[in-house]
Amino acid sequence: MKRVVLSIMLMAAVFAACARLLEKAVESPEVGNGSVVFRHVSPAARTVQVAGDWNNWAAGDAETGEVLVGLMERDQRGHWQITVALAPGRYRYWFLVNESRRVLDPANPRVTDDPWGGKASLCIVP
Repeated sequence: MKRVVLSIMLMAAVFAACARLLEKAVESPEVGNGSVVFRHVSPAARTVQVAGDWNNWAAGDAETGEVLVGLMERDQRGHWQITVALAPGRYRYWFLVNESRRVLDPANPRVTDDPWGGKASLCIVP
């Protein structure tokens, strides 16, 4: 019984480490040519949106039929991506997973305050 529990714990640790490596392997935000590509890894998510200064932190509500502002596209591996045209400036943002969970961009070390006293990722467009 102890071996089974230890095996399960080891497998869980390996999966968690792999997930962290995948997140770090994603480049986000990628700034260039008047646009920014935001990427996020979340294989289990139903929806991922990018919400920030440029779209008034708008999220919408799929249950009421509202358009999901900043909705990212998902590939087969659970990697989400969206390209946004942004003028030069500083932009605060986060990812909204499944319309409810705010997530800082794990691939972006720049963090600043959000308008509500929390934290947001920071994107600088030169």
